[in-house]
Amino acid sequence: MEPSGIVDDSFRTLFDKVADIIHEQDDFERAHKTLDEHFRYLEKGNSRAVYEIPSEAVDNSDRLVVKFALPKSGNSGTEEALYPEEYTEGWMANWHEIILTGFEPLEDVIIPVVDHHEDALWTVMPYAETLPQSQEVTQRLGPLTDKIEDTDVEFVTHGQMTGQPEIYQIKAWGNYQNEYRLRDYGGIVVSDERLLKQLPYPLSEPNV
Repeated sequence: MEPSGIVDDSFRTLFDKVADIIHEQDDFERAHKTLDEHFRYLEKGNSRAVYEIPSEAVDNSDRLVVKFALPKSGNSGTEEALYPEEYTEGWMANWHEIILTGFEPLEDVIIPVVDHHEDALWTVMPYAETLPQSQEVTQRLGPLTDKIEDTDVEFVTHGQMTGQPEIYQIKAWGNYQNEYRLRDYGGIVVSDERLLKQLPYPLSEPNV
């Protein structure tokens, strides 16, 4: 994926520098202090940290977020693992989202990746409002989770296939342009042997 032009080049350079701090120096706290001067901190999970990009960095009216992969190793490099080489979970989750963005059957269900680091150390996608925990929301998500389950994908958690995908967690979804869309899909992999097994992931547009 070529740079989209949506995010100002100076901010893309900042993203690259932060990724270097996180991965080469293994220092997320220093990276967070750098980002905290410019960005609104949204959340940090086990494998990725998410920040909202300031409006002055964006060449349109959309709110955007950037997801940084953290240097936490997943279950990899062992015989029972899905991936034969050691990897960091955030890096692989970013690649999963980049590739699923190009997967046509789900293009109206997910929030797309609009820009990313050439090695997937960071990704950019539109911001989506957090959904409330309610029975009404759960019911509205039902047809969407069914659609995902019915497509040619696999679900992965910590480097292994799972029968309990995160698509059933409300926090993985958001309100985007008045529609419910999946905003956290790093555990979904297109069921293609090349994409399930190949490392490193392709540094170009996926052909799936």
